Amino acid sequence: MTDFEEISQLVLKERSARGKHLDDALANSYWDDATVTTSWQSGLAHDTFVGRHPVDFDYSKPMVGTFGTPLVYQNGNRAYVELSSTTRHWVDLDGDDAIVESFMTLVYRVEKRGDVWKISDLTSIDNADTLTPVVPGTDLHIDQDLLKGLRVSYRWLAYTRIKAGGKIGNDGIGSDKPETVKPVYDKAEEWIK
Repeated sequence: MTDFEEISQLVLKERSARGKHLDDALANSYWDDATVTTSWQSGLAHDTFVGRHPVDFDYSKPMVGTFGTPLVYQNGNRAYVELSSTTRHWVDLDGDDAIVESFMTLVYRVEKRGDVWKISDLTSIDNADTLTPVVPGTDLHIDQDLLKGLRVSYRWLAYTRIKAGGKIGNDGIGSDKPETVKPVYDKAEEWIK
């Protein structure tokens, strides 16, 4: 395979492993010193991401991901990748089944060490999300007071996590605040210089 093919397959396999809860395959996608930043955590991939999920995550409910074509920017043994991602996650919301659909851009920084490409960093940029009942017409009894002030880029992720007893900051990386996105791309560009 070419570097482009290896890098593309690496990030797509990482997403597949994450969605299928294949923690060994997921762990093997990352270097030991790799970092991850998402809407719910930030830190070393092997300590905070692999095998970990936010409080609203329920293994018994479906999670389905679809992904765009990876855009690979490479210079030698380093590259960064933009991957558009849509994730549909079934959640329990006060006894009713609902689906949170998240639209994200995943930015990977990858590195070839020896003859192997692995992920050095994954940063998730939240663009928007939706919430719908599984059964059409079901009233999800949205708490309008709780909804106020939640960021449009990850409003329903935040809402369902809070309702499940979790916490989520209002300072995450999202396209509704371009000043949070620019440093991600600045760091990626610096990575491949």
